[in-house]
Amino acid sequence: MRSVPIFATLALLGAATPARADHDFQTWPVGIVQGKIKQDAIFWLEVQPRITDDAERLGQLLIRTAIGVQLSKRASIHSGYTFVRTDPIGRALTHEHRLWQQLLVPLSPPGKRLTITARTRLEERFVEGYEGVGWRLRQQLRLQHPLGGRSKLSGVLWSEPFYSFNTTDWGQRSGWDQVRSFVGLSIPVTKQLTVEPGYLNQTVFRANGTRYNHIANMWVVLRL
Repeated sequence: MRSVPIFATLALLGAATPARADHDFQTWPVGIVQGKIKQDAIFWLEVQPRITDDAERLGQLLIRTAIGVQLSKRASIHSGYTFVRTDPIGRALTHEHRLWQQLLVPLSPPGKRLTITARTRLEERFVEGYEGVGWRLRQQLRLQHPLGGRSKLSGVLWSEPFYSFNTTDWGQRSGWDQVRSFVGLSIPVTKQLTVEPGYLNQTVFRANGTRYNHIANMWVVLRL
């Protein structure tokens, strides 16, 4: 299978970082509940505490909600709201509010073992105490492939660059903001519950230098 070396190559690219950089180890447990409201109407609820600074403190808390429409078995659209509490060391605590819209579409034909999915997300970002709206685009490409044999496990690989359209008084700069790259496993616990543990590399581009966060990432997804 050609997809196996593809996974290995992309995983190395996602994990690779230059020798001279600012690094941090973090843990991001993520809980997501998704389900149907009525007919094709669907909902999304996500809670994501981010344990930062060598995984010693709660540096950020993200709560994301949305409603949407299931366009097909593998395609959907969402629109929602996100609250983000950020508490960095040496800087002021901030509360951010985001409106967001999302399109999820399959790029691989149905029935193929290698599943390719694209997720396009647009965010409008507001920070309490400041003027201005930050517009940001996120484009994720996700690959998933069964590991073979009788195993129900799948290998998962995705990458997601962030691009900011404008500069704001509260800190957003126009241009490339960051890139997140994940490699891990998809473990179906039940028909409704999936767990996806893995390594997430976050490369953050800042005016005073690039930051690399090495993250133990765990996704727990419940589909009702």
